[in-house]
Amino acid sequence: MIERSTDARDLNELAVRIGLPEFSVSPECEDDLEAAALALRRAWFERAHKPADATLKSPCVGTTVFMPGGDTVHFGYERDLDVSMLEERGALDHPTPDGWTSSRVLCRSGQSSLSCLLHLVTSTGAPGGPLTLHHAGRYFESKALVDVWPRQVFCQVPAAASEVDVLLGEPVFCDGRFGVSDPRALPRARQALLLDTTLVGTAVDLSPWFDRFDGQLVAVFRSGLKLDQAGLELANVGIAQLFVREGSTVSAADSLHRIRGLTGSGLTLDELAALSAPWFLDRTYMRDYTAAIFAHNAALGSAIGRESAVFEERSHPSLVSAGTEAPFCAVRLRGGNGDAHRRLLGIVDAEVRRRGLRVTQGGSFGFRGHRYEVIEPAREDGVPFLRVALGFRGGRTLEGLIALFRELASRPRL
Repeated sequence: MIERSTDARDLNELAVRIGLPEFSVSPECEDDLEAAALALRRAWFERAHKPADATLKSPCVGTTVFMPGGDTVHFGYERDLDVSMLEERGALDHPTPDGWTSSRVLCRSGQSSLSCLLHLVTSTGAPGGPLTLHHAGRYFESKALVDVWPRQVFCQVPAAASEVDVLLGEPVFCDGRFGVSDPRALPRARQALLLDTTLVGTAVDLSPWFDRFDGQLVAVFRSGLKLDQAGLELANVGIAQLFVREGSTVSAADSLHRIRGLTGSGLTLDELAALSAPWFLDRTYMRDYTAAIFAHNAALGSAIGRESAVFEERSHPSLVSAGTEAPFCAVRLRGGNGDAHRRLLGIVDAEVRRRGLRVTQGGSFGFRGHRYEVIEPAREDGVPFLRVALGFRGGRTLEGLIALFRELASRPRL
């Protein structure tokens, strides 16, 4: 786990990168650290929103907009906004294997990235019948998005199939219990491989997936809101890295840009300016930021363990496959229904207040601070659980939450 002062030091380094004075903040006071993070966010937004505030949605010919960091953007209609200043920023997230070319494409969210990729796959496939598709992992929003496509376009098949046209996979997934996808147990993909890495960011080995792929197009995509923005939630964004086999006739990036524009799935000028913050798509910064989050949640998973009489054993993917990462823990009562998990929430609420811990009841993950909430998916999408998302910040609350769940896990019953 990271040392107590890391959050204060990191906030000051981020402030300096955008030309702000350092914060005078106690590294031991978590309320001050949270206030400093929000102040940093507000200060950046004051600067980032100015370009869009001064620009009409239907601009005059030749309109040039200056970004907060000094870059310029030639601005026409937003649906065709050129965001190459970010798409070409820094190194790509994953190395390009021999025999492949690679590029980055940004969309307005993780879901819009998937939607555009499905359009791309249908436009590059052979006509004449539905494309067979298997979805491994089945995150509920992605499942719903795939399910709205007509069966005449995508015919979904089970994992037992030997081959499919399209494989949509989540290397790590959670339906109330964590699972780790094994590409060797999944159908081979003939045409396209789409990997959703929202839960793991860039901490995934792509080689076993490429080994099971025979087609021309691989897309690795994620929501960039969760782990890519220093926990400050500057703007929704989907990040896709496209891999095209050398010699292929598929012009994936150009086609995806066109689909993005036609479907209104691109970034707005406001979002582009907000995401021009220098730490976004800084691969070194993201690696260090996510490493702390992953370490904290792995420590919580280890504290809960596999042998608890109260909690199920798959609260964290490292308990399923050693070394696998995730930015939260899925704490599930053995045999518990929604009512039981709401009672668990009440127990945790009371203990958080009694122990004076600085943790928020709320959704999502990847923040500087810590959050928890009860998740009750539809029956077909999973089972109820308590999501505990430990953040980047070390210190008393981090240690206190790990201690709390270690104690709860050791009880014979709640």
